[in-house]
This record gives sequence, structure tokens and C-alpha cells, in this order.
Amino acid sequence: MKDYYIATGENPTALRYIDWTLTVPLMCVEFYLLTKVAGATKGLMWKLIIASVWMLVFGYIGEAFNPEGGSTSHSVTYGMLSTLGYIYILYSAWIGEVAQLAKKSNNASIIKNVRILAWFVLVGWAIYPIGYMCMPGGWLNTSMGWDSTKVDLFYNIADAINKIGFGLVVYSLAISQSKKQPSVS
Repeated sequence: MKDYYIATGENPTALRYIDWTLTVPLMCVEFYLLTKVAGATKGLMWKLIIASVWMLVFGYIGEAFNPEGGSTSHSVTYGMLSTLGYIYILYSAWIGEVAQLAKKSNNASIIKNVRILAWFVLVGWAIYPIGYMCMPGGWLNTSMGWDSTKVDLFYNIADAINKIGFGLVVYSLAISQSKKQPSVS
């Protein structure tokens, strides 16, 4: 993405969304994997994947197809459509099916780690809508004059925190659970 920006002077919007389309559904699959022991079904996994893809597709349409100079109504419409996917994931992680399955597991580690991932979704993923609102036509761009090219740095920092964080949470749970398993000789 850096090379694309250096070569063209343009935001790597398409590349950023390609990356997110690969990684965000995988982060959602981690909720399924953590709660599988409590009865999570593949249906839950697919609902989370569909919600994440919904969120990304509408976010991309709103960002990539908003003309320079931007239309606030265009970015708001697609931003709100995108937010529906985010709200579903957030709801599922905090009080919906994922949260209920974690509780049903009666496993303190699973409950704790699902809650940590839910915090990542609530707080860590909040940078993305802020960046979205900085694009031409976005609320922060038009009201404060924020430039979306400066937000790329924050996207990269947020990506590192969220992706590495999700992985470390799952890794931590795997290590803690494997220590509880009797060794096989």
C-alpha cells in the first residue's frame, strides 16, 4: 500500500479493502472458534462472515465511488449501510449469540477472551468509521477539513493492533487450554 501511494500519490483504497476483506472475516471466525466448544454452529460463523463482508462492501462502495469533492449523502448512506454489519457483530459479541455461547461454556478463559475480542470490536474497530468520515464528503472532512490521506497512518496502526491483538487473544487461550489438557504419552 505504501508503494502504491508513493507511485501514484493516491490513497490505496482498493488495496486496503482487499486486505480487510481477507482479514476481517477471519477475525470474526475467531469468535466462532472460541465458542465452538459451547455449541457454536457453522451458521453462526457464516452470519459473522456475512456481516463482516456486508460491512466492508458497503464501506468500499461509499468510499471508493464517492467522487472527489464528495457527496455527504453518498457517504452517509453507505456508511450507515456498512454500520449495520458492524452493529450485528458488536451485538453478537457483547450480548447476542457469541456472548451467550461464551457464557454457556462455563469456561472462565473463553468468557474472558470473548469479552476481550468484543472490546477490540467496540474500541479497536472504532478508528475505521472515523477514517471513513474523513474522506471527501465525510462529516469530519467537511466540518473540520480533515484529510483522509493522513488517516492512512491511523488505519495502519489500528490494523496492527486489531489483527495482532485478535491473534494473541486466541493464541493465549490456546496455550491456557493446552496446559489444562493431560499430556498424551
